[in-house]
Amino acid sequence: MDPILGSLLEYLDGSPTSSHAGSISAAFLSGHGFTMVKPGEAWELLPGGRYYTMYSPSTLAAFVMGSEKPSDTGFRITGAHTDAPGLQLKSAPYSFREGLATLGIEVYGGPLYSTWFDRDLGVAGKAVTREGRVVLYSVREPLLRIASPAIHLNREVNKKGFKANPESEMHPIFATVDDYPAFRKAVADSAGLCPDDLAFFSAELVSTERAVLAGINREFLAASRIDDIASCHAALNAIAQVTAPESTAVVILFDNEEVGSRTTAGAAGPFLETLLERISAGREEYFRAVTKSVMVSADCAHAVHPDWAGMHSQQSRPRLNGGPAVKHSVMQNYATCVETGAYFSRCAAKAGVTLQEFTGRTDALAGSTIGPITATRTGIPTVDVGNPMLAMHSIRETSGAHDHRKMMDCMRVHMSSEVPFGV
Repeated sequence: MDPILGSLLEYLDGSPTSSHAGSISAAFLSGHGFTMVKPGEAWELLPGGRYYTMYSPSTLAAFVMGSEKPSDTGFRITGAHTDAPGLQLKSAPYSFREGLATLGIEVYGGPLYSTWFDRDLGVAGKAVTREGRVVLYSVREPLLRIASPAIHLNREVNKKGFKANPESEMHPIFATVDDYPAFRKAVADSAGLCPDDLAFFSAELVSTERAVLAGINREFLAASRIDDIASCHAALNAIAQVTAPESTAVVILFDNEEVGSRTTAGAAGPFLETLLERISAGREEYFRAVTKSVMVSADCAHAVHPDWAGMHSQQSRPRLNGGPAVKHSVMQNYATCVETGAYFSRCAAKAGVTLQEFTGRTDALAGSTIGPITATRTGIPTVDVGNPMLAMHSIRETSGAHDHRKMMDCMRVHMSSEVPFGV
């Protein structure tokens, strides 16, 4: 197996929540020679220095200082996001009804509801002790199940489609006895705590299935949270290969993209701007650096499916393992313009990678990502790209295994300052 793909499988399995993704990313950076600088302390940054900083448990940035000042050569930035759509437990979730112990959920982002039914589900999140200490935990055992009604009770389901109300018809079950303390104990045990020490915990439902390479030729990647954890992994591995760039290389991983990014840890928050200003060593220098910078926003794209090809534009049908897709939208749902699209094409050519194009159907509302938000806040020209995938927002997504290294190589060329950019 390609070592990069083996690393990707481990990274996906180690990222059941955005905070876990932040933790495993920080460990990766520390293991690849990046020194942590804390937001509340003074930074002494040296040319060629390799650093990372944690803005929150789920939001972080890594950067390699360029040989030239950012005010002279700008930044080469790559952005992605650590969160994924899913189901989270309510703060007071428990009820016992019809002889079953159940939990109430809230919906985060836009998950594909039907894929969460009849699955072996665990939980992961953060546990807080009575003294205020925060511990990450992950229970990857089949504790929970959201059961679907039998077809005998829902005869029209295959004709009219499966529908479920998340408030009243999507309660995970975990026991036939009235014993919520047993569930809390499972969380506490996973966090390495005594149940009496557990003051509060967050809990996201997670699949117990591991990330795998699939297909007769092992050319597909099947996993939860490919969107957008795979882009985070590609960006981190790309910047780890960057040495002595002329422009300062930056990877920034945001949280909360799936709910609009309008949080302090999201792309609409202050993290990117304050980070770049601190690296620039001054407000005036930051303003000068922005005019010479370019950003790659990496978030997965929709691959064409042979059974659902009509959902794509006739002129835009990215395929699995066909290379990264450059995403376009005249409605500005993506930040790509002709200049940034041409720039990324030059990066891909330098890396020996063939690109694809993605544009949504004219009669359908396209998705969006962090690109337009960061471009609006900073004024930095941005290109939106993504590897094609099937079943986006399913609990179990599918992408082309060969596309991962291709995206990583394009990112590495971009952040190594190997291709000039100018508008």
